[in-house]
Amino acid sequence: MVVLLVGLSLLAVTVVRVNSVPRLMNFGNEEEGATCGWVLYSDFLMFNRDFSVNIRANNTVSVYILDEAAIKQWNTAKIVNAAWAYEDVVGDVFSEQANGRGGYAVLVYLPEDSVTAIKVVLTFSGFEKDLLIASLTIVSVSILSFVTLVIINQRNRSLINTNSKCVNTA
Repeated sequence: MVVLLVGLSLLAVTVVRVNSVPRLMNFGNEEEGATCGWVLYSDFLMFNRDFSVNIRANNTVSVYILDEAAIKQWNTAKIVNAAWAYEDVVGDVFSEQANGRGGYAVLVYLPEDSVTAIKVVLTFSGFEKDLLIASLTIVSVSILSFVTLVIINQRNRSLINTNSKCVNTA
């Protein structure tokens, strides 16, 4: 019964997390030379579900979403090996599917020749597939176990009743 409650709780959490609060990131080089070129936004967690990337800028920019390995590669060798890349965009919305959980970061390239402001909004939606599968598996196994125990109990009672009838008639 406890396992069933755990599975139902996990399922409830999964359903509640279907739509999340958008993650808003602003970048800019308003102060000349202060943040021109590459800007790395701090790490954030991404889950195995759908997401959209909304990019709005007043100049052509490039936006890269890096996974954990690519973040390390960027920090050590300044090599861009992005999971998702949006190059030379001024504004657009892109729909994507995350393949798994993990830490990610947004890397932005701001042109150095003009004042640039950019807004990147990540919006996650849909079920976290790994949580959904885990919760449904736990609920199914616990229900199956419960039904199996009820059937075994019924058979044992039936055998006890049959044996007691045989003893009484003899």
